[in-house]
Amino acid sequence: MTATCPFCAKEVPANVKRCPHCLRDAPDSDGAYELPTEAADVPAEWRRGAIYTLEFPARCPHCRELIRTLRVFRLKRTMTNFMSTLPRSGRIISCPECERILTAELTAL
Repeated sequence: MTATCPFCAKEVPANVKRCPHCLRDAPDSDGAYELPTEAADVPAEWRRGAIYTLEFPARCPHCRELIRTLRVFRLKRTMTNFMSTLPRSGRIISCPECERILTAELTAL
């Protein structure tokens, strides 16, 4: 029997204490993440970011709502357990209506 690691989403043999892929400790429960029953507010740090206005409205491919602005967030690499040649930062562009990611990129700047 196998389970899925809640951190790296790879299959892990049942009854192990540590994921062999990401080396994080397995949770004590059955590994299922339970959503809270009450509606949680979006954290303040998720509501920040730059707002860009589109020249012409577009439709979000996820929620199909007409959008006139985009929200842009900066990515910053915070941890790697090897010498990475990947860029240290990047950008994520999200829909202001459904808050899903529209595009993401890593940049060297």
